[in-house]
Amino acid sequence: MRVRVDPDLCEGHALCIELAAEVFALGDDDVATCAATIPDTLQDKVKAAVDACPRQAISLEPLPTKGH
Repeated sequence: MRVRVDPDLCEGHALCIELAAEVFALGDDDVATCAATIPDTLQDKVKAAVDACPRQAISLEPLPTKGH
């Protein structure tokens, strides 16, 4: 699974960091940053962060399958 933060939507509320600090961080511009891909063991935490984001700035995408 791949996670992305839209910097145009993120307002730096940092709820994602509270829920999944292993994946998210707050940049110098007060916009969340994230790891490009997340291990299976953290998917539940990241999904909770997606649901908690008040600006809906976080999105999840499946990783491309091999051969595509």
